[in-house]
Amino acid sequence: MGEGQGGGSTGAHTLETLESAHRYNAWTFDRVNGALGKRVLEVGCGTGTITQFLTDRELVVGIDVIPEYVDAARARFAGLSNVTILLHDLTSSGSIPSQLAGTIPSPLVGEGQGGGFDSAVSVNVLEHIPDDLVALKAIHALLEPGGSLTVLVPSHPFLMSPFDRAIGHYRRYTKPELRRKLEAAGFQIERLRRSNPVGAIGWLVNNRLLRRRQLAGVGVYDRLVPALAAIDRLVEPPFGLSLIAVARRP
Repeated sequence: MGEGQGGGSTGAHTLETLESAHRYNAWTFDRVNGALGKRVLEVGCGTGTITQFLTDRELVVGIDVIPEYVDAARARFAGLSNVTILLHDLTSSGSIPSQLAGTIPSPLVGEGQGGGFDSAVSVNVLEHIPDDLVALKAIHALLEPGGSLTVLVPSHPFLMSPFDRAIGHYRRYTKPELRRKLEAAGFQIERLRRSNPVGAIGWLVNNRLLRRRQLAGVGVYDRLVPALAAIDRLVEPPFGLSLIAVARRP
């Protein structure tokens, strides 16, 4: 459980299902929150599942490529002056569009020395991007020197399933692949670990072996999250549904 930001009816239904998994969403944020600062770029904000936990920051700019998600997120955070939601594709341009110059502090619209964000986060998004290296380079360009990027992506190519493809996954990552791409984009890796072994077992059974095309048992899984989180913190598991990386722009 826990993946599906892509477009199409299956992806939209999956995102809607995950919105109801409140404990799981809070745990996901807890796993990516450690390196996030005050001025956060969220890549692939969807309808705001992770954005909702960032509303206490000085500035949050959420971007997505799906108009329906952007509209929903804009409506969701309409009353918050520190949250900006933008329809934008990082693989076409790494710069923040000029029309935001009046909304975002001017250093964030600059070129050359970085965009002024002190951190960026991307949860279950990179696997939906055909050229993920281009996206990573664009994020790198938008971070100020010393800025951090935290990513959570699906792990283990052997878990690739019909459901993965239905929700728009181009890949599932290995640790060496993710490390290689982050370093090729100019990042220095601080942490890289597997997470959520129980979710990986569920994915293997439901989506890989039984070839189901929807998430199963979300309510039950959500109730188990406190125990799953405790297990996950003990030691890095030998396998996991996700990889979590923290990388930094030198």
